[in-house]
Amino acid sequence: MNEEDQAPEWLENAVLIYGPRKAGTTLLHNLHDGNNELFVYPAELKLKRFRRTIWQSQPKASELYFDLSRLSKTEVPNFDNKSYASYAKSLRNEEISSLRELIQKDIYAVYRFAENKPSNPLQWCVKKVGEDTNMIIAFWKQMFFNGKVVMIVRDPLMVARSVILSRRRGGIRLSAKQLFKQTKSPIRNLYDQMQLIDDKSFHFVVYEKLTSETSATMHGVCDYLGIKYSPVHEYPTIFGEKTVTRTSSKNTQKVFQNRNKWHNNLSFREKLLVWIYSTIINYRLSIKAKKEGKRYGPYPEMVKKIENR
Repeated sequence: MNEEDQAPEWLENAVLIYGPRKAGTTLLHNLHDGNNELFVYPAELKLKRFRRTIWQSQPKASELYFDLSRLSKTEVPNFDNKSYASYAKSLRNEEISSLRELIQKDIYAVYRFAENKPSNPLQWCVKKVGEDTNMIIAFWKQMFFNGKVVMIVRDPLMVARSVILSRRRGGIRLSAKQLFKQTKSPIRNLYDQMQLIDDKSFHFVVYEKLTSETSATMHGVCDYLGIKYSPVHEYPTIFGEKTVTRTSSKNTQKVFQNRNKWHNNLSFREKLLVWIYSTIINYRLSIKAKKEGKRYGPYPEMVKKIENR
């Protein structure tokens, strides 16, 4: 790899996929892959830890960046992981002026070590999940002023259910305190997302529509990004190879619609606590929205507003 090669212009054109944890961000991320105009970075960017990082300690920041990255620890199809790991190690000691520059160097390295990739991309895409919505979006816009954001929303009770069942499959039974946290987090994300509905610089995707009307939904995303739609956007891939979405609850390479209710497969205790917590949290946020003159309402109301944008 020639380190003196000038970075291509498409590295300036960044796209962020954002949504609550277990809201379908990984599926949406994988559905973007395979397009010849968009390069999709096959892992999540961990941004929260860098919000207050003083960049004078650049070697430590670079080390933290790659320590947090899942890419070097995951087998990815059509990708020279060994060479990438070696290059990432060398970047830890390189003079880098900002997190933005480090991200762009990382994106370009992954592009060069990928065997199946867009021949002439116009932009690149990465995902980020959960945490403080406003903080993540503001930080992203600070680094990539003209960056685009594809925002996915999902019924917060279904998000909470997905987290509970995922933990259960891992042998973990959530405490009452943990159930409160997992109930509150997606509701709070939804509250913050709802304040952005009128901002046309964001594109909103409804998870339930993505899984039931995949082609139509992805047509809308492609129009927003200014790229050509193709059938590859109807099934998840990583570097052009069909894949089972890592966070999927089914072992399938197809997009499937979850027809369960939020309380299905939950214990009586889990159903009761989630219902109580969600009622209290929604009531408090409704009061907060009224006092601050902000928008907040039931999830179906938000879906309707997105459809009418």
